[in-house]
Formats: sequence, C-alpha cells, structure tokens
Amino acid sequence: MALKQSDSSNHILDSDFLHNVSSVIKTLGHPDRIRIVEKLNGEECTVSEIQESLEIGQSTTSQHLRRMYREGIVTSRRDGNRVFYSIASPLIGKMLACLEEVQEELMKTKEMKI
Repeated sequence: MALKQSDSSNHILDSDFLHNVSSVIKTLGHPDRIRIVEKLNGEECTVSEIQESLEIGQSTTSQHLRRMYREGIVTSRRDGNRVFYSIASPLIGKMLACLEEVQEELMKTKEMKI
C-alpha cells in the first residue's frame, strides 16, 4: 500500500508552535537536561540539590539551568541567598510522561524478542 503524500493544507500544527516546540526539544536534547527536568518534576530544588542528586558538577548544572531558564522550561525564585528552580509549565511534565510511556513500550517489545 502506497503512502499518500499530504499537501500543506493538511498540516495540523501551527508553524509558530512548531518553531517554539522545536526550540524546547533542542534544549532538552541533552541527557543531563532531561534528568534535571525529571528531578524538578513536581518539586523545586536548588542548584546544589540538583547537582548532588544527579552527580553533575555545580558549574555544569548551573549552565544547564540557565539555558533551560532562557528557553522558558524552568523558572526560579530567590529566597535569601538560595535560588529555587522548578518546571515552568505542566506541559513539560506531560512531555516527560510521554517519554516514560515510550520507554515502557520499548522495554515490553525488547522483552518479547528475548
């Protein structure tokens, strides 16, 4: 069965949305950044809490957080001399849930092939 080529009128996703989401996906394209987002999913943490938990250097953790902050993936709040980071949008949590679901399906597939 041949696949039908779609024309541009069949596009569902808005081009501005695609531009924005591709930028978020590019930013999350580093394993440590995904791990940081996983850590922040549902809780706020300081840089030191993140770096100790994930065993990533402080400087590297700060660089990742700055990049994700610029992209709007995480947000921060200051309490005295401590800065707490959290996920900026619940949609990031949905992206993580999607990744977890895909991982589970892949693991099932691998188990079936063994």
